[in-house]
Amino acid sequence: MNEDTEFGYKARQVLNQGVDSLAGNVTERLHRVRQMALNSQKIPVQGLRLAGIGHEVEHAFFSNARTLVALMALTLGVTGTYYWNAFQQAQEYEEIDSALLADELPPTAYLDRGFHVWLERASDSSSQ
Repeated sequence: MNEDTEFGYKARQVLNQGVDSLAGNVTERLHRVRQMALNSQKIPVQGLRLAGIGHEVEHAFFSNARTLVALMALTLGVTGTYYWNAFQQAQEYEEIDSALLADELPPTAYLDRGFHVWLERASDSSSQ
């Protein structure tokens, strides 16, 4: 039980203790005033309040809504990262293609096995 409900039950018990000692006309007037107050009370219409299960329905709905928003954000992040990486890789390929096309070597030189060996030796010597 939550604290508000528990407080309501305790207050009702304290008020009910003295009801038997009141005069009949007082209890009758109290009953009429209580009925008038209850009739004039506006009942708030909230979301999905259905015969006592409204809180559970609302909790499940908003809990699922938060989960849905989190999943959408995660999906958006993953998709964005994928496209960003693909864009970066395309830029790298563009730079390589531009360097190959601007180079003075003929394309057949890149197919020669000796050329690859020479490139490996040249890259090893430049890194030292």
